[in-house]
Amino acid sequence: MLVIPLILAAGSLSTLVFGAPVPSTHSSRNTAASIHSLVERSADSYTVYGGNGDVSEGWPSQSSWVSSFDTLFNNNKAIMQSSCSQWNVPNDSASEINDIYNGIKTVASETGIDARFILAIMMQESNGCVRAPTTNWGVRNPGLMQDHNGAATCNENGVQNPCPTSTITQMIRDGAAGTSSGDGLKQCLAQAGTTDVSMYYKAARIYNSGSIVAGGNLGGGVATHCYASDVANRLTGWVFATHSCSEASIGSMTGTTASGGNDNTGTPSSTTTTTTGGNASPANTVGSASPSAQKAPGASASCKGWYTVQSGDYCAIVEQKFGITMAQLMGWNTQLSGDCSNLWLGYSYCVSA
Repeated sequence: MLVIPLILAAGSLSTLVFGAPVPSTHSSRNTAASIHSLVERSADSYTVYGGNGDVSEGWPSQSSWVSSFDTLFNNNKAIMQSSCSQWNVPNDSASEINDIYNGIKTVASETGIDARFILAIMMQESNGCVRAPTTNWGVRNPGLMQDHNGAATCNENGVQNPCPTSTITQMIRDGAAGTSSGDGLKQCLAQAGTTDVSMYYKAARIYNSGSIVAGGNLGGGVATHCYASDVANRLTGWVFATHSCSEASIGSMTGTTASGGNDNTGTPSSTTTTTTGGNASPANTVGSASPSAQKAPGASASCKGWYTVQSGDYCAIVEQKFGITMAQLMGWNTQLSGDCSNLWLGYSYCVSA
């Protein structure tokens, strides 16, 4: 698979997709849509889910998802508040985040799709940045959902700030209900061909790559191999914990497993079910003593700590994981650009020197 920069999860159908995680409070503009400050934190861990999406293969039942949309939304708000900075555009305002909340609720009601699933896909695609740029890897994917050639966007041929309420809702609608050019989540759920919880995981795979590989393994085929596993984890509370899914090996798994290591640390076992530990403690992490993958161009020759970029990472996440600044990251990796557009999946970067 072609290695492309980890700019954004560019998701809908026949594209290559990446996504990433991060929680907080939210002020509402009206009582009906009011979201209480964070009162519940679900277990923040990452489990690698391999196979066909069935509960019998270790995938989470719907009862193990974060219990309410409000809680799941609150848990992910901090990433919405900071995710636009990687593209040097204004981060989401409180009003825009409120519009995302209301937009998801509106579209969930229109389409009958679980609001939690819409939110998980949105976070996987754009981290909730209302000014996420349009990507095009053969298919034009704009907006919050990186939908299939939709019209709504706040970052194409100019950046809109603020992003209009109607545009935010339409970006969500285009991803969930589909567009005149291609399918959305509603059509992908129908194509999944099941009525149990596996339909969500299969629909995530279809939304990302357009199809499910013969044999049904959701880690196989093209695009982002860990996509369905990532979405399942987002639904069950993953925000900060170490991402332990290997793009290289998940397609051969037939069960679930998890480890605290980087993506390139080996092949997960195939039939046991375990879970990772909770939130990483960024300031206490100094990186690996030696790189576990090919060194990034310009990486310091005197580096003392290495980190291999995982699906979903961007510079702000790496900085947070290791308690470093962007200036330090660029100083230790001299060919890394200031807009983070060449942070490469599967390469080892210096995070301590």
